[in-house]
Amino acid sequence: MIHTLRLLCAACALCLLQTGAWAQGAPRPVRIIVPFAVGGTSDTFTRIIAQKITEQTGKTVIVENRTGAGGRIGYETAAHAPGDGTTLVLIDATYSMLPGLFTTLPWDYANDLVPVALIAQTPFVIIVNPDTGLKTFAELLAQARTQPGKLNFGSAGAGSVNHIVTELFKSEAKIDLTHIPFKGMGDAMVALQSGTVDLIVTATPTAIGQIKGGKVRALAVTSAQRSPVFPGVPTAVESGVPGYAVTNWFGLAAPKGTPVATINTLRDDVVRALGAPDVKERLLAQGAEASNFTPEEFARFVKEDTQRWTRVIKASGLKAE
Repeated sequence: MIHTLRLLCAACALCLLQTGAWAQGAPRPVRIIVPFAVGGTSDTFTRIIAQKITEQTGKTVIVENRTGAGGRIGYETAAHAPGDGTTLVLIDATYSMLPGLFTTLPWDYANDLVPVALIAQTPFVIIVNPDTGLKTFAELLAQARTQPGKLNFGSAGAGSVNHIVTELFKSEAKIDLTHIPFKGMGDAMVALQSGTVDLIVTATPTAIGQIKGGKVRALAVTSAQRSPVFPGVPTAVESGVPGYAVTNWFGLAAPKGTPVATINTLRDDVVRALGAPDVKERLLAQGAEASNFTPEEFARFVKEDTQRWTRVIKASGLKAE
């Protein structure tokens, strides 16, 4: 009887040890914080990648929208999270503009978030209301130069991404345009279609539907090469503004302290997801080009983008709302 009892106790202890080991070895859920609202481009791209990673690896990936303060709430939340591989945050061109717009931020911009993987890049597109009569990028430049300040452009607000990229356009093209800020890109797009504003420089995914529907006219894209979504639309570079090659980009970062091995694993998960044919197709439909940057390459990319936008913002005297 005693011998049997001992065997039962040993068996129970072994089961507990095995259960504990399984729990420790089981992959923990990963949350990706998106600092913007559900349905936007950042949110859409994040959910495409999260879903594919889950399909390919079995890992649980949760997308959590933390909106407010132009993305700063989401960034701060991620920056202060433990660096244990369970938290990532979506960063984009907005992120690289923050140091130029704000003298202080509630986290250490240079160190608290570590770039992990660049998901994709999309060009901005310069669009006009067809009623303006402007049919080419050259005509836009000619009118802006002969009638300084007459043409106006809409934005999602002072200091917004498309405001800043338009300021760079003005500087590189040596033209003067009048700024009309709105509360968001939805309002700015409505104003463009109604004729309240003459042009907008906006992210490709925002404008695809309106361009293909004939509601607005695309005059140029801001990528170095033409977009496969708009092969008939020239680049600003080939159309006379050689310094105007910029993209809107989307990637993932992790809190500082996240082990290098974990960062590399997360990056590999993203690259594998980007290689799936259905993911490629969905990104291409939005005018996005997938990336396979290493974490080191992505870190350099973010640093260089931050330096460029800081120079642009300071030179133009922009202030965030």
